[in-house]
Amino acid sequence: MKPYFNDIELLPNDYRKIAVCESSLNPQAINRTGKYRGLFQFDNRSWKWVGGSGDPAKASVLEQYKRAQMLVSKQGFNRAFPQCSKIMGVK
Repeated sequence: MKPYFNDIELLPNDYRKIAVCESSLNPQAINRTGKYRGLFQFDNRSWKWVGGSGDPAKASVLEQYKRAQMLVSKQGFNRAFPQCSKIMGVK
């Protein structure tokens, strides 16, 4: 069992669905190009826009969740995570 497992279990359902779609629940995930990183696959611009610093893939699960909440509060799920919110039925 990975050390971040329990933190992921605490994610609210909609955020958990997005994380399943974005990173298969891997907070250290990095896409093939390296542009999208972490549990919610932030790009650097979005991460910094919501107050993140450093590499999202190295941040704690709770930090990544906090930043995802901030992004959703500014944009809504459909704009913050357009593909995964549609695929996972999150509005």
